Amino acid sequence: MAENNNLPEQKKPTPVATRRIGKQQTKSERFLKFTKRFFAQFGTAMLAVAIVSYVFLQLMLNVGAILETEHASYANITDRAELEAFLFRDEHLIPATASGTNCFLVEDGEKVRRGEEIAVTYSDPADVEIQKRVSEIDKRIDVLERSSLSTGASTTNIKMIDDQIDELMLAIIRQVDANEFDKVIREKEELLILMNRRRAIINEDSYAAELSRLTHERKELTAALSGASIITESPESGYFYSNVDGYENLFTLEHLSRLTGEEFEKLSESVPDESVISSNAGKIVSSSTWYIAVAFDKRTAEGFRDGNVYPVTFQYSNNTELNMTLERRIPRTDKDMTVLVFSTKIMPEGFDYSRCQTVEIPHDTHEGIRISSSALRMKDGVTGVYVVIGSKVVFKKTEVIYTYGRYSVCKIPKNPAYPNRRDIAYSSKTELSLHDAVVIDGTDIYDGMRII
Repeated sequence: MAENNNLPEQKKPTPVATRRIGKQQTKSERFLKFTKRFFAQFGTAMLAVAIVSYVFLQLMLNVGAILETEHASYANITDRAELEAFLFRDEHLIPATASGTNCFLVEDGEKVRRGEEIAVTYSDPADVEIQKRVSEIDKRIDVLERSSLSTGASTTNIKMIDDQIDELMLAIIRQVDANEFDKVIREKEELLILMNRRRAIINEDSYAAELSRLTHERKELTAALSGASIITESPESGYFYSNVDGYENLFTLEHLSRLTGEEFEKLSESVPDESVISSNAGKIVSSSTWYIAVAFDKRTAEGFRDGNVYPVTFQYSNNTELNMTLERRIPRTDKDMTVLVFSTKIMPEGFDYSRCQTVEIPHDTHEGIRISSSALRMKDGVTGVYVVIGSKVVFKKTEVIYTYGRYSVCKIPKNPAYPNRRDIAYSSKTELSLHDAVVIDGTDIYDGMRII
């Protein structure tokens, strides 16, 4: 038994891997197989090209070209006419009472009382400069005395003064926005006094030292005057102006009241009267109301309404815009012209009151939907535009009411449910509406065309 246990185990037979040997292909069979595979791949490629070509062709047939669009926007445009205007005021001349050099004691446009000293005529021109400085000192002393806490100040409460300054500044801003420059002039000195008073409270300064210095300087200057002078007083109350242009006897309110269309055309031929210039030292404008006369064509003039206020821009005064009221119209039968007369009470500081000057006046206003003029098309004799809605091109009719440059302003559609209500946001299915995607460039476009 022991011997049998020591005998080596017999190895199991190892399986032998075998493979099936197929039938060998001939050259003709291999060529045939290659040919079939080649034509199968080639056919697939040709089919893909055909599909792409078909899709491209359909795009071309449907679109024809890439469509360029823009969104219709809201527009409100006002035409402005540049016109020649003639200016009329209620003026009274101040005769020169002596020969020499005038020194005016009041500024142009300043309101004066009857009998108030408005000018001093000196035989020595050097005295004029001295008097100008004396006048400046007088104004400065008046402001400082009214600013001083010891003379006329009603309060030393800085918060109250700050509130007054804020209120006054807001009032001035509103007056500027409303073109009420005459009120701004009156308020500016009061604002200066309040600001001086505030500074006096903070610095505990009564301006006594500056007042003393100015008073001493004035005394010395007055002593230096030669004394050879003649004082001119205002003959009546009104607004003083030192400039005399020689038209004071022509551009009068009386002349304006009987002005005809024929006379209006001759106003530009007027020449100044030199004798008026040489014999007068200034003039008083009795009323703050003044007028301009301008000529419009009759159709445009019909758009203006008597009593309405219109903004007028004066180019000679740095394009200052003043609100003026249409007072009356002067028709002319032999020409396509109507003269309109406007008035205002605004008298801005430093304004140019030249008798003949260029002004701009707005007239026709055009409100509607703005589009490029290139978007307009004709379909069956109807004017309209093509609009892209989703993937579809739709024709919408419209009415052009105004054209400028390369743009057109079209009529705003009305909501059938509310025909009397103004609603620019109403979107119509058949008429051009606000925010529509309007086609401005493209060919072979038609109503109902699909866009892929």
